[in-house]
Formats: sequence, structure tokens, C-alpha cells
Amino acid sequence: MKHPVDSKGRRNAIKALGVLGASSTLVSLTVRDAFGQAAIPIALTTGLKLANYGPIYVAARSGLFEKQGLSVTINVGGTVVEPVSIALSGRAQFAATGTGMAVNSTVEGGNMKVVAKMCGTLGMWAVARPGTAFTSLADFKGKKVASLRYPSNTVTSPTFAMKKFAGFDPKAAGVEFLEGPPGSIIGAVRDKRADVGVVFEWDASIAVQQGLQIVYGFAEQLGPMLLTSVMVKNDYITSHPEVIQRFCNAIAAAMKLTRENTAAYVSAMKAEFSNLDPQVVDAGCARLLATQGFVPLNPIVTKAEWDASMEHDLLAGTIRRQLPFEEMVNNSFAQKATEAFGIRG
Repeated sequence: MKHPVDSKGRRNAIKALGVLGASSTLVSLTVRDAFGQAAIPIALTTGLKLANYGPIYVAARSGLFEKQGLSVTINVGGTVVEPVSIALSGRAQFAATGTGMAVNSTVEGGNMKVVAKMCGTLGMWAVARPGTAFTSLADFKGKKVASLRYPSNTVTSPTFAMKKFAGFDPKAAGVEFLEGPPGSIIGAVRDKRADVGVVFEWDASIAVQQGLQIVYGFAEQLGPMLLTSVMVKNDYITSHPEVIQRFCNAIAAAMKLTRENTAAYVSAMKAEFSNLDPQVVDAGCARLLATQGFVPLNPIVTKAEWDASMEHDLLAGTIRRQLPFEEMVNNSFAQKATEAFGIRG
């Protein structure tokens, strides 16, 4: 079956993606398969540039997409909403972002399906200046909290955790989110505009390097959840199931490789985030790999993870309404990929 993005179409798609401007970064990985044939070109958009997409980076940097006969163009969206918008417009076939974005799209008529798990728990931490009294969620009360812009998990996940696990409404308790662009959180805490910052990696390790301390981790409290996933349009599943299968094969293989050889994970991260101090990446990788479930064992989505994600997003206010696992998840590709290339749980 001929893929809809031929050589001319691919050039047009890349040109179209370029209009996203300075907030986006385009990485083109042009490869050929083992038989010398031009690989199938696909485009993927991630929500921001984060360690959450580690399996994608490992697959790209370790040649696993190439082994599956895929040539992957990775675009970085400026928000968590952008990847779905780009997929719906036809400028990319795959979106990797917060799971709730697939739900909102479907509720609004842009039917999407989740086809692979990307991140299985919340690798996110609170950082503060040394000496700050902070030992539990209750210590968010009355604090100014530096974060990325809503609907980033740096806003929604603390909101959810405070409501569900600590039993208070953040706004009523005097919690004020100081929202800003990527790179703004550490400075806001250091110069005392904020009492505490909520960060992903690599900001957690950068914060420590710059004299702040990690005072709270969210993963242990929140447990397993489908934080980040890969999604496609429903009609793409019908028209190109073989491409989705190849993609999921590579992701399953990347997750297996990470388990068997953590050096491959660290190497991929250092290559992908080459602008960072290597010591920051080393520290961040150690923290992420020690966070149970952050890098999934395989790309299969469980109903429990889906339900936890729906509860999180509904209480945090980032989805219009919950949709069931059976309607939104197609595990067939991830299951086949895990059997052939991955690790079964």
C-alpha cells in the first residue's frame, strides 16, 4: 500500500510544519532499510521537548525505527495540545503527548486512538531553596508555585494531587501558580518570586546543580498512570495498520533495550539533549530510571492506567469528560510488538 506522504508530499509536510516557528524544532532522520529500499516516511510531533519521550529518542538514536523500515521526522510542538492539532490537520501521522489530549479531540469530533504507552508514571518533582520547610502535599498551601503554562502537568498534576490525596482545593488554600515558558521555573524559585517550583527532568537536575533541593516527588503518591501516550487518527488505523505496527515494534524494542542496557538510554538522551551539561543528563537519567514505571516495560496500555489518567485529568480540569478505555485504546499493535520485540509484563 502506498503511503500518503510521498517524496513531494513529505517535502510539503515538512514545509508546513516549519510555520510553527521558533517554538518548534524539526529533526529529520532519513534512512534506508536493510535491503537498501527507501524507508516509509512518517512524521511525529511531541508535546514540548521532554525526557518523557525517552523511548522515541532511544528508537531513533539506536536505529530501531530504521530496522522497521521507517524514516521518522520528529517535530517538537510548543504545547501539549499542538501534536493532536498537527495530526488532525494531516501534517503528521503520529502524536505523542498528554493522554487527555486524545480524549478532548475525540469529544470534539476529531476521533483519535491511543496505540502505545510512552510514559507510565509522573516523573515530576518539586524544588525549593535550601531550608524551605516542605515534606508533604499540605506544604503547598499558601505557596507561590512556579510552573509551565496550563495545561502543563506542572499545573494540573499538583492540582489533582492536592485535591485527591491532601483533600484541599489549591485556590481556596492560597496556592498561586506562577506560570511561565520552558526554562523559567528555576529562576523564579532562585530569585524568590516563587516559593517552590514543579519540574520535570532535566530541570530537576539543573535545579540541584544550581543550588536548589528536591523536596517532593509525585510518582510514589500518584502511582501508575498513562501520563503520556502515542495517538493516531482513527482513519489512519484503517488505512495504514502496517505503519503503526512498525512504529510500535520500534518502541517496544526501545523499551526492552533500555531495560537491558541503560547505557543506550543515557547515550540517546545525551545525543538528543546535547545542549545540556552531560552531568545533568547523567543525574537526570539515574533519577528517571529509578522512578518505577517512568520508562514502561512495554507499550501496552492497561485499563487501570487508563482509568487513573482519566481521573487525574478530569479532576485537574484538562478534559471535557471521561471516555472509556474500550473506546479510546487500541492495544493490538502494542501487544503484537511486545510479543515479537519487547518484554512481557
